[in-house]
Amino acid sequence: MIQLTREQLHALIAHARDCAPNEACGIIGGKEHRALKIYPLKNTHATPRVNFYADPYELLAAFRDIEANGWEHIAIYHSHPASEAYPSATDLAQAYYPDVTYLIISLAHPEQPIVRAFRIVAGQVTEISVMLTKDE
Repeated sequence: MIQLTREQLHALIAHARDCAPNEACGIIGGKEHRALKIYPLKNTHATPRVNFYADPYELLAAFRDIEANGWEHIAIYHSHPASEAYPSATDLAQAYYPDVTYLIISLAHPEQPIVRAFRIVAGQVTEISVMLTKDE
């Protein structure tokens, strides 16, 4: 399970929409599966419509902030601008962090975005729940 506030969920969807038709990407810092801060990152991949690669300098800054706050890296997120919210073959091949949640935001139906969460371990996909908590 991963816990997000409605505001955080809306921020993820807004980032995905802002980046469309390219994929959005970022990480989430928090504690005990509870999101405390979203770090939208620039997608620097050569083919950003179908792949993502987080800007390494922005990613390093995000990891440093997470560490400075005593948090954990709890999730990686990215969008699928034109396909379902399910890990692609590329997503599976690049799932290097078995302890984090992978969030995928689908904009296949732009007026009804879908956000789903997964654990990916050794190529095996397990869907986990996204729990909405009260905004603080």
